[in-house]
Amino acid sequence: MIMRNLRNTLILAVVAMLSISCGEKKIDLQAHRGGAGLMPENTVSAMKNAIDLGIKTLEFDLQLSGDGHVVVSHDNYFHPRYATRPDGTLVMPEDPKEYLYTMTYDQILKYDVGLRPVERWPEQKKVAEVKPLATNLIDFCESYAAEKGFKPGYNIEIKSRAGEGEGTLWPDYVEFCDKCVDLLLSKNLGNRLIVQTFDTRALEYIHENWPNVILSYLTEDETDIETILGQISFKPEWWSPNYEVVTPENVAYCHKRGIKVVPWTVDDPAEIQRMVSCKVDAIISNYPDRLLATVK
Repeated sequence: MIMRNLRNTLILAVVAMLSISCGEKKIDLQAHRGGAGLMPENTVSAMKNAIDLGIKTLEFDLQLSGDGHVVVSHDNYFHPRYATRPDGTLVMPEDPKEYLYTMTYDQILKYDVGLRPVERWPEQKKVAEVKPLATNLIDFCESYAAEKGFKPGYNIEIKSRAGEGEGTLWPDYVEFCDKCVDLLLSKNLGNRLIVQTFDTRALEYIHENWPNVILSYLTEDETDIETILGQISFKPEWWSPNYEVVTPENVAYCHKRGIKVVPWTVDDPAEIQRMVSCKVDAIISNYPDRLLATVK
């Protein structure tokens, strides 16, 4: 009788373990630029709001100022979508571009990037904001998330790119990577840090010089997964494509090779659900509230 009870207990324990391991896959929900649909993009306000919502992974972008500071910004210039000059005039589409790499951070700090209505994201709340230093933003997120009882993940894009202005209007990819990666590693984030980029030169450079950094290969509208992965010399930990090209087949292809699939930027609830059906590992969205409502 004792042996039978022991056997039954062991069977029940194994069944419980199998039930846990076969449960629904957890999907990492990521706030694109902190959740640009809700708050001014790439700002302290956006990250705070995402953390308040319960989002565990923050996505944002890096640029460099002319005096060598790592600045949180998607664009390498002040975009007419959101920027207001220190004198109160609006940056307009027809104006010459005002590149961050040609300015000191003290100059950058005087521009407002949160008060203008943004046609692209009509639900975005209006708050006076500036482009923050990456070091300050990460320190804030670490501290604020700790108050909520968790350590956030970071999916951070280095926005290097080739072109006629590289090295003058924006930094060359080597300087870009050196300054950004050194700063990010100084924060001791461990495997909570993912570095992403579209620039295959930057991917190769980081992989060669900091092989322990987890890398995400960003791609646009390319559809052939074998060709995509063949464009770099190593296997990235993450593939982050435009969500429109994601299929169950290319997700399965990546999973078979140990690559996580993290589509951007998925704002429509129906497409969010399609990504879930495709069994992606994470979803990046301008509307983290929609992610939470749809995936949960």
